[in-house]
Amino acid sequence: MYGLIHKAIQGCIQGAHGEEGWARVAARAGVNSSAFLSFESYPDEVTVGLLVAASEEFEQPLTELLQDFGRYWVLNTARVEYGPIFEFGGTNFVEFLDNLDAMHEQVALSFSNLQQPSFAVEKKADGRIILHYKSIREGLSDFVVGLLEGLSEHFKQPVEIELIEAKADGADHDVFELSLPA
Repeated sequence: MYGLIHKAIQGCIQGAHGEEGWARVAARAGVNSSAFLSFESYPDEVTVGLLVAASEEFEQPLTELLQDFGRYWVLNTARVEYGPIFEFGGTNFVEFLDNLDAMHEQVALSFSNLQQPSFAVEKKADGRIILHYKSIREGLSDFVVGLLEGLSEHFKQPVEIELIEAKADGADHDVFELSLPA
């Protein structure tokens, strides 16, 4: 993954646990705490190592940490790093979901060999939304839940999120059911 992800993990941890907390996580993960370059590609193992180290350091389940990071990504990193792209993504929650793949295509122009995820939206007659999330990476469904929660907060649109098919359980990809209460 790109250094921008690692810098965001750092910001998320520093926001919750201060500079000392970040230093402990970086040391536990065996990384230089200030060496990440936003547009540099790093092995996924570095990302996983940081997240696991944070989970262990703060005795926080990895699922919760990934959700927290997803919210942080939307509410902090995406707004700052992708400002114009983020703003053109949509004026409401559903419109934004519809444009996720187009946004990732724009982001891919800045990052060589980006292996972006794919999102497909199905709108049901009863108002539910079925969101299909496909990625070559494993174990990120909780991160996606956090992203959705962050978007919910950003657009001031309450949403109920349920993972109805999980890649971790053998499905081809993760499928979420989203209900938007009035």
